[in-house]
Amino acid sequence: MPFPITYIDSADELAAFCRSLGSSPWIAVDTEFVRDKTYYPKFCLLQIANGTQAACIDPLAIEDLSEVEGLLFNRAITKVFHAARQDLEIFFHRFRAVPAPIFDTQLAAPLVGHPEQIGYASLVSAMLGVTVDKEHTRTDWTQRPLSAAQKEYAANDVIHLAALYPKMREQLERLERCSWLADDFAALENPDLYVNRPEDAWERIGGLDRLKPDQFALAVRLAAWRENTAQQNDLPRNWILRDEALLEIAMKRPRNRDALQALRGIDSRVIQRYGEAMIALVHVVGDSQTVPPQPRRVQRRSAHTEAVIDAMSALVRLRCIEHTINPAVVASRKDLEEALESPDSARVLQGWRRALAGNDLQAFLDEKAILRMKDGQLALTSREYS
Repeated sequence: MPFPITYIDSADELAAFCRSLGSSPWIAVDTEFVRDKTYYPKFCLLQIANGTQAACIDPLAIEDLSEVEGLLFNRAITKVFHAARQDLEIFFHRFRAVPAPIFDTQLAAPLVGHPEQIGYASLVSAMLGVTVDKEHTRTDWTQRPLSAAQKEYAANDVIHLAALYPKMREQLERLERCSWLADDFAALENPDLYVNRPEDAWERIGGLDRLKPDQFALAVRLAAWRENTAQQNDLPRNWILRDEALLEIAMKRPRNRDALQALRGIDSRVIQRYGEAMIALVHVVGDSQTVPPQPRRVQRRSAHTEAVIDAMSALVRLRCIEHTINPAVVASRKDLEEALESPDSARVLQGWRRALAGNDLQAFLDEKAILRMKDGQLALTSREYS
């Protein structure tokens, strides 16, 4: 280890450590949590490093985390994560706000030549030549005391992150790509990302596009009820009702307990505890004249649409050749189809992808630019000069 690991389980030690990091321009941050038996993640350990020191902070032992809160929400300090979203969800539920500013090495990695959504261990291996120990991946982080090996394993996550961040930052600056990530990082600061609204819960269930309108209406109500029940009781949503059972109820619409018990795949304990609530929803939806809008059914692309996407793909590949970036991390065919049909939400028209290829794609789609051969190579040319 390059420097000793501090294990902090008292408020005084925590205050001293946080004060020592107060002038750091950035800190590497990671968390350990469990959520296999709860709806909300249980915050078990916080790891922080800045390149010269590292600590594992025990939130199960320290009730008052205001010193950590001050550090995480200090906008003069960049918080470095890898795949930040789950960590930020924990902080949002603990502090009701999202730390900022943020740098996510997983989001930045494709801009310096790594695969999209690269895992932490793979990135550490590629950038530092270090093999990450996976021995404690399945650790129950609620248990105390933690062994020295468990503390070292947890601390290594931020020690390696603190070592690779300056290297990645230097590569981005050399390529003049730091600004490309600003929108992606800012999006992670949006609190709405970490709120699961019951009325939107149906959007996470596959297969709803195959339902009839009245069946779909019931599935939407069931999903909202399940999400709300899971949140109120802090239980995994599948402990309340599995997706398969939810779809079965939506399709068969049982109006009494006997009909509900006749359905396959629904545990008798679920029926005993929640049967009346589910049957009540069947009656409510059955008596309602309002049917929510259904999700768009998947349709086969026309030959014309496929040809347009082929041209868009060629344009993306052209720009990626110029910037030495793998086209696969910029836009898939599905992304390009979304740019055609829903440009406001299309990923290739957002953030750094828009700067690299999205603006040109939009000009092409708006018939303000054309693809043509020029000096034996493919080129995008403004219509004004074509």
